[in-house]
Amino acid sequence: MTLGVLAPYRGLGTGTKLLNHVLDLCAKQNVIDIYLHVHTINEEAINFYKKFGFEVTDKISNYYTNITPPDCFVLTKVITQTKKQTV
Repeated sequence: MTLGVLAPYRGLGTGTKLLNHVLDLCAKQNVIDIYLHVHTINEEAINFYKKFGFEVTDKISNYYTNITPPDCFVLTKVITQTKKQTV
């Protein structure tokens, strides 16, 4: 349900390995598409997911209750084949 890497461990490939694993599992299980929510001001995460082919497909207002702004973007990726990305 949640994918995150603590700040001191970012840039070491951990997030890339985790996401590649999820995408590989999706491809093996014939998942057609995958989506996730990202806080609208989390540009680092948005750019990370875009490198893997995710696209911003929607914005949900008032998604979060304890952070400001409370909005999130929905990022979606169509799963076509298992393909590893390197960041």
